[in-house]
Amino acid sequence: MKRVAFLLTAAVMLAACDTATAPRSMQSSVDDSRLPAELRAAYLEDANRLALRDLLANGFSEVPIPEDAVQPYYNALVLVYNATALPARDTVVDVYRIHTFPAPTTRSLMLQLRASDAWVQALARREIPTGDPTVDTLLARYALSVGSVFTLSNGDVFLTLGSAGPLNVKALGTLFVGIAGVKSAEPNGAIGDGADIVASLSSAVLLTYSVGYGDCPAGCIARRFYHFAAHDDGTVEYLGASGAPPPQPGQP
Repeated sequence: MKRVAFLLTAAVMLAACDTATAPRSMQSSVDDSRLPAELRAAYLEDANRLALRDLLANGFSEVPIPEDAVQPYYNALVLVYNATALPARDTVVDVYRIHTFPAPTTRSLMLQLRASDAWVQALARREIPTGDPTVDTLLARYALSVGSVFTLSNGDVFLTLGSAGPLNVKALGTLFVGIAGVKSAEPNGAIGDGADIVASLSSAVLLTYSVGYGDCPAGCIARRFYHFAAHDDGTVEYLGASGAPPPQPGQP
């Protein structure tokens, strides 16, 4: 019964957000104290990824993601969350619960390592420090920990390193390349497709939330977009929807 009630409520929300008479703008707030801690963390992750996408498009090669590049996107996501008078806000926040698709990855690096090196054996046993000064410096500087560990058919060690906070993992990988014993170092990225947020900075932060559906593991066949503008004065505008018809909540 609860599931049926949720679907009915969601259907009303979906209809309301595309109604011409629905509110299209409101004064919001960047105060994130109303957000559950888990959601604050998720939006911070989203904001780091949005900033990193911008930075990578311009050739960024540092490992830490600059906070001043992240903050405008975090503020904009919070502004939309707090814009509770906009029905479209309920659609992207409550009905579809849209976040960025995890590309680029900001948390995980894959390493293929030569098993005969002593530091590789130590790392595979999760022994840190490993005895290699360069490796140990990187592990400490970026708060990296060992995730999965496998032995490949050729005897090489394959393992993942996870970071405590969002990083430019692509740049992190380049710091491992060239260390004796490292055969490859690549971001451990996501495959498939799904919901996403894309954003850009202009006179306002433009946010497009999208929900994909229809065989998303192979690449979503259809996608519905919801467009917002978050202004410096706290105004949030709903700019309308586009794309395919909205899917039913829970539709794959």
